[in-house]
Amino acid sequence: MRIVKFDYRFLEDVISIHCPKWKEMPLSMRIRDCGYWGDPEVFSWYIDALLSSDGKILMALKDDTLIGEAEIVPERLKCPVGDHAYLQMVWVKEGERGIGVGRRLVEECGKLAREMGFYALDTIPYDEAIPFFEALGFSEIESQVLMEAKPRPAPEQPKIEEIGKRELPVAVQMLAGQTRPSALLWELLWGREAVGLPPPRVFKVRVGLWEFVLGLFRPTADDNYLYALIWGPERASLGQIFDSAEMALSIAYDMGATKVRTQTWCKYRGAFEAAGFEAIKRIKWMRMQLKKD
Repeated sequence: MRIVKFDYRFLEDVISIHCPKWKEMPLSMRIRDCGYWGDPEVFSWYIDALLSSDGKILMALKDDTLIGEAEIVPERLKCPVGDHAYLQMVWVKEGERGIGVGRRLVEECGKLAREMGFYALDTIPYDEAIPFFEALGFSEIESQVLMEAKPRPAPEQPKIEEIGKRELPVAVQMLAGQTRPSALLWELLWGREAVGLPPPRVFKVRVGLWEFVLGLFRPTADDNYLYALIWGPERASLGQIFDSAEMALSIAYDMGATKVRTQTWCKYRGAFEAAGFEAIKRIKWMRMQLKKD
């Protein structure tokens, strides 16, 4: 088995190990079930976004046949859990699991993280993968909560301004929606319609002395909810985070949405509950500390 850098010649092979029946499924179902890894055009767009965020993709090959894939992205912006490289994906082909492919891919990602200057490798694992990551030395350092609310008008309307891709909020951190590094999430907001995904709406909102950035989008054309990303100042109070959550609901209401979902840090949960969000599921944020050379 060899671990090598990603080659576009294997693009459809990567999709096939994630989503074996992708050729038989409509786009919306592939994206719903397999995410960005369910369609060649969408995955190619995703790769461009990942590489633009300084990410790396590795492949595990056996006799020139793809049997596994992993992705790592540095978090270079402010983050509530501090500096880290993020293990975005580890996936092994069915029939090749349990023989150390995933372990090798994670080890190589750890080496890449150190080369990037990070000594913490973070991930949000699927529930069924938690024992695998624990066996590799990952442990929970923080938690998030997936939440949902019904949109409604805000009692007060602060000034809002719709913004574009060049206005990346580098001076703020993610308060909600951080399921991967902030810069990658920002890249993935743009160009969605070109690959058949619903376009986003992105706004700058002033709450008191602070500016927040809100991004809202439907994950697929079949989804009946908007997903919210919220960036805000590191020193924002729970009251100001509550205001930003209310504004996300108000903008969603104006967009005609019936539900809004987001995934916030548990320490901000109270602010979102006060705005009307209800918890759906608690999610572990895990880390493996890397040895310094």
